[in-house]
Amino acid sequence: MALLDKFLKKTFVDQETDLPLNILVCFSKPETGKALCKIASYFMQAKIKKEQIASLHLLPKEEYDKIENIETFKASLYDGILNECRKGTAMVRTFIKSSDDFVSDILSTSEELESNLVLIGIGKTVFTPQLWGSYQKFRANQGAPQAPDNTLDTLSHRGVSSLLDRNSKTTGIFIDNNLETINEIFIPILDKTDIHIFDYIKRLAEKTEAKVTLWDAIGVVDSIPELKKIFQTMQKSANDRVSLWDNSKKIDYDFIKQLDLVIIGFEGWVKLISSAITWSHSLPSTLIIRKKNI
Repeated sequence: MALLDKFLKKTFVDQETDLPLNILVCFSKPETGKALCKIASYFMQAKIKKEQIASLHLLPKEEYDKIENIETFKASLYDGILNECRKGTAMVRTFIKSSDDFVSDILSTSEELESNLVLIGIGKTVFTPQLWGSYQKFRANQGAPQAPDNTLDTLSHRGVSSLLDRNSKTTGIFIDNNLETINEIFIPILDKTDIHIFDYIKRLAEKTEAKVTLWDAIGVVDSIPELKKIFQTMQKSANDRVSLWDNSKKIDYDFIKQLDLVIIGFEGWVKLISSAITWSHSLPSTLIIRKKNI
């Protein structure tokens, strides 16, 4: 319960002095970059000063070397993406870098910019529940090969695992499934270690007009009066756009297919894909957040 106690203390004591987010967005496909910047801008809060978004486009060195005019390429690439990043008061910076080892370069850039949230966009075929489960079994039994990953879109499970293990800050793995609009957000809570997700519910409730549905599968909200009070305050501030899923009702595929975005903690995601829930394999665009420090 230590994690929960720290979250509750932070919420009650520091609610007027939230730490500013310094987000590093990493992507290879422009569409994914646009989607990630949209999410990042929704996490920004106007009342919190000095929040930042840095957008990083990494290219394999051989592709980077083929670009004749990097400034023209950069302007074309970020046309449209910047519109999403700048929907707010946060300072926005853009980068294009060549890389032979995407994981190491993401980590070094994060350290250089002092980012406290790193969002990585990957291909939807890379982080499927079936492949991740198979990879984790292989990793536990055999260990992982050490060759560097040199493309974000095909970043291997080893690369994702390495990034999660080596990054000392919060990491979000974004599985892009053609995200265009964010009107319906679903947030499952399946593990107590994922209680940090409430930080993002709070930000989404204050910033967006999206409907946010929280599935408290483990009953943590009702079992802790302080947390229930926090959730009710969020609901009030969002004019009831934030709701709690009724656990007496079944979550089915018809509900899931109406969603635009799922935000879930890493431990909860592992539990979800390991379960017999059929719709876990039919998720829309999904942001999986692993928090290292609280």
